Amino acid sequence: MRTASWPAAGRLLAREAGFPGLAVVAIVASADVRMPMALPGHRALLWLTMLVATALVTRARCAVLAAGAGATVATAALQLAPGPWASARYLAAAVLLCGVSAVGRRWLIAVAAAPIHLVALAGAAVDADKVVFHLGFGFAAGVLGWAVAAAVDRAARPMDGRSGSAGRGPTAKR
Repeated sequence: MRTASWPAAGRLLAREAGFPGLAVVAIVASADVRMPMALPGHRALLWLTMLVATALVTRARCAVLAAGAGATVATAALQLAPGPWASARYLAAAVLLCGVSAVGRRWLIAVAAAPIHLVALAGAAVDADKVVFHLGFGFAAGVLGWAVAAAVDRAARPMDGRSGSAGRGPTAKR
């Protein structure tokens, strides 16, 4: 039986435990910071981005559930959410992201972030403007989550003895 080398095991641990932990910290920190943009749904640019990136970076589907549950419990315990059930949006979005990730298409996770962001409207007075803004910011969060996951994947790739990023990229000869 062959075991993973320490550097590979460290990368795996950082991916499967460290990144979801970082997502929880970022979501809880963003819940405490007020960002006065006066646009409905703009806060998803951080919390939904982190959940989408967690769903794309980790191999275990339950990691995004753990991040959503951790953020829900932490924001509820610290009373950072605007209402008693407002912190449940993180867990609800994580459950939906986990369901979408079961399909196996990574790009679908990023696109599905737009309608998934509508969970933030649960229990609120809803008009067409709010729905449109939530869909727009949800899609932007999905694209940002995809970009974060791509950067993490690129950084985690071994360099194979090359220095820098020479020979990589879309125009490199293979």
